[in-house]
Amino acid sequence: MKKKILFICLVSLSLIGFAQKHNRSDRMKAQKIAFITEHLDLSENEAEKFWPLYNKFEKAKRKLFKQEKEDIRNKIKSSGGLENVSEDEAKKYLKLFHKIKASHEEIKVSFHNDLMNFLPAKKVLKLEILEHRFNKSMIKRFKERRNRRMN
Repeated sequence: MKKKILFICLVSLSLIGFAQKHNRSDRMKAQKIAFITEHLDLSENEAEKFWPLYNKFEKAKRKLFKQEKEDIRNKIKSSGGLENVSEDEAKKYLKLFHKIKASHEEIKVSFHNDLMNFLPAKKVLKLEILEHRFNKSMIKRFKERRNRRMN
């Protein structure tokens, strides 16, 4: 049954990826979902509850990242770089940065608490480990690809 669910997820995600003209971030999302699906060992019932929560959490994370990019990075860039930012502006950006990071942690804690309503804590912890492993493997792949292009 798990193999059937994994196969359906992979096929669906592949089709989504092709339909969206092989957008890199969409392919990465599909790979991440496949990686989590393969390694988290969710039952069918758990998966039905897990994925809507996970997608909501990911959407909230992307929103915070976008806010950080728009409210801090782009403003620094538009002022000509960090060298041209006043001390007062830097303090304002730091406060905003800390507020965004705190919001991220609040969302993560809420997400974990929601997951623990139907998943054991070990699986929630395993998810954290899997996400870290996936991110680490993607960084490694990007570095390898960059090195191949440079040689």
